Amino acid sequence: MVGFIIEKHGKQPDWALMLMATFPFDRKKEYPDVERYAMMGAVLNHVESFTYKKRNSMQTLGITHNIHCTDNSIKISTLNDKPVLTIHLIEQ
Repeated sequence: MVGFIIEKHGKQPDWALMLMATFPFDRKKEYPDVERYAMMGAVLNHVESFTYKKRNSMQTLGITHNIHCTDNSIKISTLNDKPVLTIHLIEQ
């Protein structure tokens, strides 16, 4: 069984709260091991295509931030490599 943990780093911008509110999976629920790669792909697509409003313009998270993906985690950081959010897929 696998689940998700979202780790916050420092002060959170408004888009981080909106991203957590629209997260495609329930963070408290456990999911079967078979679906782990499909779930990480769905989360990565959601993060890259997430749009938020900043100063009267719509920004896409995949363009305005660095997204580093490994087998079990997705790290979202600013262009200066300051981490903002890390999404971990954990085995339970």
